[in-house]
Amino acid sequence: MTTLDRVAAGCRIFVGALFIFAAVMKLRDPQAFAFAINAFKIIPEKADHLAVVAAFVLPWLEGLTGLCLLLGFWTRSAALLISLMLLAFMGGISWVIANGWNVECSCFGKFELPCRGAVGACHLIRNTVLVLASGLVLFRGPGPLALDNRALDRGGQPT
Repeated sequence: MTTLDRVAAGCRIFVGALFIFAAVMKLRDPQAFAFAINAFKIIPEKADHLAVVAAFVLPWLEGLTGLCLLLGFWTRSAALLISLMLLAFMGGISWVIANGWNVECSCFGKFELPCRGAVGACHLIRNTVLVLASGLVLFRGPGPLALDNRALDRGGQPT
């Protein structure tokens, strides 16, 4: 086990726990999350119902992929999905910044870590760091203390 493997494990646990936390915060108030999705103006007003669907589906997807990452189960698949979600979030944030809109993120419910206020450069930097962390897990593997390692011990194939 190298130092980079330990760093990857730390990234896996941190990003997984963070995504679980974000999911729980959104599920506690799906109405507020639906309003936040609408504020980004990515979904056309005629398809307003899609924001409601996204407000229920996205937190469950975040929670499930976060749990897989935290446990080190289907690690690389979970890291890939989380990376793709983060890139999509960054696209939405960039869209809001480019249009000069004053939109709150609602990424973590009432808790905005570490960025406060309307979406801006801080949110892009935060998500870039998270993409790099999940990217390390994607390319390096789960590191120690992962369920994937138990499967490999029993002759399974790497994820």
